[in-house]
Amino acid sequence: MDLTTLTAAVLVALALLVTDAAVHAGSVELEVEVAPKIENVSLDKGTLEVEFQHRLEEIISIPSVVPPPEIRSRRDQGVGMALAEMVNAREIVYALQRQVGYDSDYIRFALLVEDGKVQGSVSGHSHLVGNFTRVISRNEGESIQALIQRSCLWGATQLAPYYAGIFMLQQGAVDNDFSEVIALAQHAKAVLPPTPTSYDRSLFDNLLGLVALFQKDAKAARTAFDTAIADDPTNPLPFLNAALTDVQLADYQKAADRMDDLVRLARPSDKILLGTAYMIWGAALFELHDRDGADRMLATSTRINPYSSIAFALWADHKKLEDNTAEAERLYRMAREASTSIENYAGVAALYFRLAVSEVPPLTRTRFANPKVLTLH
Repeated sequence: MDLTTLTAAVLVALALLVTDAAVHAGSVELEVEVAPKIENVSLDKGTLEVEFQHRLEEIISIPSVVPPPEIRSRRDQGVGMALAEMVNAREIVYALQRQVGYDSDYIRFALLVEDGKVQGSVSGHSHLVGNFTRVISRNEGESIQALIQRSCLWGATQLAPYYAGIFMLQQGAVDNDFSEVIALAQHAKAVLPPTPTSYDRSLFDNLLGLVALFQKDAKAARTAFDTAIADDPTNPLPFLNAALTDVQLADYQKAADRMDDLVRLARPSDKILLGTAYMIWGAALFELHDRDGADRMLATSTRINPYSSIAFALWADHKKLEDNTAEAERLYRMAREASTSIENYAGVAALYFRLAVSEVPPLTRTRFANPKVLTLH
């Protein structure tokens, strides 16, 4: 490449990389490779990339208040990079991007063979932890898909540790093993700067509170949620979760006071969170024998978020206890009709646990969950 061509490519790329950076801010670039001549492996590079990207998107697609990163193949490059690659100046453009403050997150996965054994190599860069790399050995009898999933999950802990933690929480609930999510949350907290207020630390303490609920320890959960509130008083998740544990522990007035404070002083703008606050408030008032107040709160909750099965079902539970069978059946029907919509965010305990009311045992799993996408043809 002559000097004139190189200079032109760099200048054009420099003019366009600002646009590329703005368009793809918050995204993660994905690159996949397969070592040649791996025996008994039928996945080609394209198939492997689709599989890895699918697994990564499965982790970060869990509904959350934290915006997920966009996953895109490095083949889906911007205009500036495309022009630079035409003249083999890709690395120069990456250097220029770093100079202007844009150092994109990326992850690279490769299948390779060492000593006759298939391994997964995960490497990349994250704005959270910097550069990362790990080689993950294939277990005896493990499928390639399982190796990809394990490799992808470890990569997610570097790129999006909160999403990885939520994914581990939900997986741990299946086999009652929360060791991985506890280790992740504790490590994430340990590497955070010791600032008096930290939204990230609040998220991970909130996550530990959810683990405690799954372990049927409402008191430990409330302590963790109170810690998360102290970490960042602007985070509504631990307020909602602490109030839910108040109800579980029969501390109904405290639950009502928390939701009163949240709605008055730090009213969530998100309708799902705000609807959840009124729902928990209604549960507390019902147990305080303020039935009219409970009805008002649940009416407000379902008006704010008319797609909450858990709110309609709780209201139906109340009507059933009041021997209002017809109204209870109507509300149960509305709960079932709303069950095709998102119920709540993964960091909110009401997604997993039914609010305790009279004659309902504490820490009972909810009958509703976020629906899977299902299409029938």
